[in-house]
Amino acid sequence: MTIEHTDEFELYHYGESLCSQMVRLALEEKQIPYKSHHMHLELNAGNLTKEFRKINPSAVVPVLVHKGTPIYDSWEILKYLDQCAPEQGTPLWPKDEESQKVIDAVIMENALDRDVELGENFGTSVAGASTYILANILRRRPALAVIWDYFVKHPMKERAVAFTILRLRGGLPDKLYKKFIRRLAIGLLSTEKALDHGKDYMFGDYSMIDTMMTAHFHRLEDVALGDILQSDELPNIKAYWMRLQARPSYEPAMLAQHSWEWREAMEEVYGGKPSPYFPYLKETLTENRSAA
Repeated sequence: MTIEHTDEFELYHYGESLCSQMVRLALEEKQIPYKSHHMHLELNAGNLTKEFRKINPSAVVPVLVHKGTPIYDSWEILKYLDQCAPEQGTPLWPKDEESQKVIDAVIMENALDRDVELGENFGTSVAGASTYILANILRRRPALAVIWDYFVKHPMKERAVAFTILRLRGGLPDKLYKKFIRRLAIGLLSTEKALDHGKDYMFGDYSMIDTMMTAHFHRLEDVALGDILQSDELPNIKAYWMRLQARPSYEPAMLAQHSWEWREAMEEVYGGKPSPYFPYLKETLTENRSAA
């Protein structure tokens, strides 16, 4: 399939999508210019239009279009960018097979993956922690419009159910949200331990794993749990997060791509204050550290 395009690289993405953030970071790290198609998902269901579903029948972002050819999966996009510009910018994917296997294992443990149930790893729990913001944005639309869009147009019916519940409830049951918080604590402690090697990044040199961790940590800031990243209880993460934010890719790929509706929802939900679940996250961190 060939997609209509004007530039060599074009990216269909959303400002606050974790996978979109990873791809934008990779493009910046590889110093590859691209044409941006910035979409709005929950606010107007831009991903469910006929036009976009011709580009991606799965109706999800990001999609990278290279010379008219679409690449869909974010990890495949990152590998593809390394292949397109192997000597340009930052190498993201190791050349030796053993290192590739190690990275793949870390991806499965930490990535947002549609094959992993929400709350079963670090990445899906980061996404789950975003539900109050998502609900706030969805509630700006009539309930029937949300139900119609997701049940009639979205090819993933489990998402139709989830987003309808968010629109009607305004959030999740406390018990389920706490499940996400508990799994976040486990993921943070695992990352802290992985950084015991004393190197700057997860595998020493910056890699595609660090694009994922940047997106995850940035999201913790968004959901008012970011104070944990500055905690002296997690000194490795504290230093690591400062290094990630200091990279030249962070501002153009993350800060400059904020979606206005997401920022407004953050303010309405949290009002600039820590999440009411922040004490529970600290408590759970302490419990898991003691159990280890």
